[in-house]
Amino acid sequence: MKINTKSFHENGYLIVKNFYSETLINQIKKDIFDISIQIYKKYNPDFVPPKFNQKNFDEVVLRARNEKISEITSAIYDACKKLRGFYEIISNKKLHLLAEKLIGSKKLGILPGGFGMRIDYPKDRYWKARLHQDYTSQLGSPNGIVCYTPLGKLNKKMGPVILYSKSHKKGVFKTKVDLSGLKKKKTYDPYYIQISKKELKKFKVKYLNLKETDLGLFHFLLLHESGFNSSNQIRWSMVHRMFDFSHKQAINQNYIGGLMEGNIFKRSKNI
Repeated sequence: MKINTKSFHENGYLIVKNFYSETLINQIKKDIFDISIQIYKKYNPDFVPPKFNQKNFDEVVLRARNEKISEITSAIYDACKKLRGFYEIISNKKLHLLAEKLIGSKKLGILPGGFGMRIDYPKDRYWKARLHQDYTSQLGSPNGIVCYTPLGKLNKKMGPVILYSKSHKKGVFKTKVDLSGLKKKKTYDPYYIQISKKELKKFKVKYLNLKETDLGLFHFLLLHESGFNSSNQIRWSMVHRMFDFSHKQAINQNYIGGLMEGNIFKRSKNI
């Protein structure tokens, strides 16, 4: 497999087509389908589930969302991190060799609080990821990489991730931490990148329009954000993150993870 590492370092991202097998992706979909039915039938024992196919695997999840049964949608979200197929994605040897080349280190770590399934529901704004760099929320090391694979072909209407090419070369942007939005339940993210619209427009936009066997990789310091899902479909994304154990900053901060480990980014401490 020939990979253009130069392009990754220049632009801050890399897309590898058909990296994962359809068999593995389909099994993950089938597991989500089966689990969602099991949980849904606790609340509606008379429910007659549809027959499984690759396009309707999340029909019951969307039904629960529309019926506002948060116990079901929350359980599905947590269960996705426990699927064996997800761990096959994370432990893929080809991926690890590729990550070593891109990061430039053989001493890679996986952030335990930095992997999971993004479930972006139609028209939802609360969970939409605003402009950010993954390092500030994930920590580990500034020399890290985000690994991203969708569970379905994406299109612009579904609000794919928006990447700002070459922004990683600017280092860690000034970031404001505001916890008031969390307390008011207006957002789940306390971080605000301090950059003007004029400055942001200097970076070329790349929409991460992938299909379900593709792999997207982007640098921890690359500016990116979620698009708005204006479709009637869920945008499913498997995400995990690797970082460089040998980086000086990683060593200085004892390899700590970010928000999911209770650590708030501080510029004076984490750069």
